[in-house]
Amino acid sequence: MVLWVNKDLAKKNFVKYAERYRMLARIVNYSNKVHIDKMKEVISDELQNALVIYKITNQSLKIWDDYLKLLKWRKEGPGCNGNR
Repeated sequence: MVLWVNKDLAKKNFVKYAERYRMLARIVNYSNKVHIDKMKEVISDELQNALVIYKITNQSLKIWDDYLKLLKWRKEGPGCNGNR
């Protein structure tokens, strides 16, 4: 999937990236690990750093759609309308 390598879109508008990723990812039959690994390749260092607490506390998500929701929430922030 070309979307996997679209770091520019992920950086510019992560919400749009997440919506497109979710739509395309449901079409292909890849494992959760593959999807999560590919998402890790495009998310910013800032976003990766925000997820460290989940790794430390062993609460890393294993289902790609849940992982994508968490990324989107961390990027938008609680109560944010997506203009971040």
